[in-house]
Amino acid sequence: MRIIIFISVFFLIFGLTGYYVYIRTTQAFSVTFIDSITFLILYIFLMFSFFTGKLVEAFSVGFISDTLVKIGSVSIGFFLYALLFVIFFDFIRLVNYIIPFYPNFVTADYQKTRLVVGIITLSIISVIIIAGYINAKNPKIKNLDITINKKQIGFDELNIVAVSDIHLGTMVNKTKIKRLIHNIKQLNPDLVLIAGDIIDDNIKVVKHYDLLNYFKDLNPKYGVYSCMGNHEYIGRAYNQLGYFEKNGIHMLKDTTIKVDNKFYIIGRDDIGGKNFSGNKRISLDELTKDIDFKFPVFLLDHQPYKLEKTAEFAVDLQFSGHTHNGQIWPLNYLTGLLFEEDWGYLKKKNTHFYITSGYGTAVIPIRVGNKPEIINMKITNR
Repeated sequence: MRIIIFISVFFLIFGLTGYYVYIRTTQAFSVTFIDSITFLILYIFLMFSFFTGKLVEAFSVGFISDTLVKIGSVSIGFFLYALLFVIFFDFIRLVNYIIPFYPNFVTADYQKTRLVVGIITLSIISVIIIAGYINAKNPKIKNLDITINKKQIGFDELNIVAVSDIHLGTMVNKTKIKRLIHNIKQLNPDLVLIAGDIIDDNIKVVKHYDLLNYFKDLNPKYGVYSCMGNHEYIGRAYNQLGYFEKNGIHMLKDTTIKVDNKFYIIGRDDIGGKNFSGNKRISLDELTKDIDFKFPVFLLDHQPYKLEKTAEFAVDLQFSGHTHNGQIWPLNYLTGLLFEEDWGYLKKKNTHFYITSGYGTAVIPIRVGNKPEIINMKITNR
């Protein structure tokens, strides 16, 4: 029942904001193609093509579902920025209504002014979308040197490549996963760590295009390990972990393992997983009860909540993702409020934390105000 209410409220808000943007758009471009029934039909199609594509995808993955999702994903990004611009201009109008400040050349021919502003706004949004799309396709390599003090128990140096939020699916497809695997291999890691959200929102799409198969090309000395992300639950992959294992990814769902008698890896279940599976995740106290903290300990936790709890233990490194650093400006301000650290390096007591902006994209295939990244960590044990 809660899901039905949530979906109903979501589409009500989405529809109302969509109508708001449509009205303002037709007012700006009156007596043009945009002020026509044909454009209205096109607008409705673009607004809802993503959801239509996802509905088709639930029954059959293929050209039709892919096309609708791709068109809809870009359209949602366009709509988001159109909404921000419309709100901004209406705020300016409100201020002018209270304290008139518009110059004469604005009010002399108001319709012409609205048309010019509309054209400029449309051009700016187009540039943002194109630039954001290109930016999302070009990850950077982030180098991080970390020194731990376990008195050379386990190893002296370790080369780790860490990544999160790949979001394999319709938008992050074969081309992008091939690029990721190539970049990881170029860094010659001893160990590959993934902080969840390997898939996007439908495991059927990943299987249809066999996207996990590319991970078999990785052959790090100590293996590839991942924790659960919220999208492993959204995409109904949480009960198909054998599929990940078959493709060379060791999924640690509330699991602690000791690797080659040199270090421990703790993989926590996603904090939101209980909403799907009904099972509450195991506490960190329970997960660490059999750990010998004289050895280096690495923790994977998708969502970077309660970092101070991790710092209470002798965990050397926690790697997290989830935030995307907002993915699209100005959403980074929201993630900054929700999390103690939504992107970057942090140290609490003797624990090193890195929260990554992630590799892929969720829903909207653009990044504005941040870059996708692959983290190359050089761990020195002194």
